[in-house]
Amino acid sequence: MAYSLPELRDAHEVIAVFRGAAEAFRDCPLRRGSTVHLPDHGRLTATGDLHDHALNFQRLVKYSRLAEEDAPGTPGDADDQYLVLHEVIHGPATFSGMDFSVRTLARCADLKLRYPDRFHSVLSNHELAQLRGEGITKDGVSVCAVFDDGIDYLYADEADEVREAVGEYIQALPLAIKCANGVMVSHSLPAPRRIEAFDKAVLDRELTEEDLAPKGSAYDMVWGRHQNKKITEELAEAWGVNVFVVGHQPAEMGTEPVADNTLIVASDHNHGVALPINLARTPTRDELMDAAVPLAGVIL
Repeated sequence: MAYSLPELRDAHEVIAVFRGAAEAFRDCPLRRGSTVHLPDHGRLTATGDLHDHALNFQRLVKYSRLAEEDAPGTPGDADDQYLVLHEVIHGPATFSGMDFSVRTLARCADLKLRYPDRFHSVLSNHELAQLRGEGITKDGVSVCAVFDDGIDYLYADEADEVREAVGEYIQALPLAIKCANGVMVSHSLPAPRRIEAFDKAVLDRELTEEDLAPKGSAYDMVWGRHQNKKITEELAEAWGVNVFVVGHQPAEMGTEPVADNTLIVASDHNHGVALPINLARTPTRDELMDAAVPLAGVIL
């Protein structure tokens, strides 16, 4: 059965979905600390930043086969198909100066409730900025402010309670997805200038307010840019990782290699891609790059 987009127009329904999904993220049996650990079988569909690209969201859900009763042609059966999304909110399009990307975030929460062990999302800098009320400005507009304006418009008297539920959802997100085959998916990695202060044990414990605040380890991880060979190899050794799959930085054609063991993926534009990962084998970075699937070719 294909996945149908829920309307989620009623504020009380949206609040319940966000709070239920937050609980599902916290209680996921695959989670240890702030990391979800996937097994050595099945297929993971990894992605990059989404930024409220509604069409690519639908394509990713279809390509991942989450909603199919069987999944021919992929490693494992239907129960072995996983999907991870990140940086879902703050799209480029606004309507009357308002951002309605809370609706896509709510659809992610709905996916978590439907497929609690197979749908995952990781913390990103835009979600963290929204949680903390910190400004991100694009083209002279505060994306966090127009997101709030969208919630006010959609949910009126219940807007504050919706915002609170959104915050609970964001706080429950893990930092990383680690696969038994040596691949790790996260929004980003710490920048070289922050590596000395970065606590590598952050993946093994629940996140604290200090971790999420500026100069905290979760904050540094989701905001980090310009990684180099030294940093990616140091983190790979510390965490037992062969290849990092991240977003956060530009990838105009869908993928962009970094150093020798890191691949940037983008899913938020017309050249965006999905990245299928066979969890039963250990891939190289270049093999993953070659496996990327253009989302424009996924027929709905």
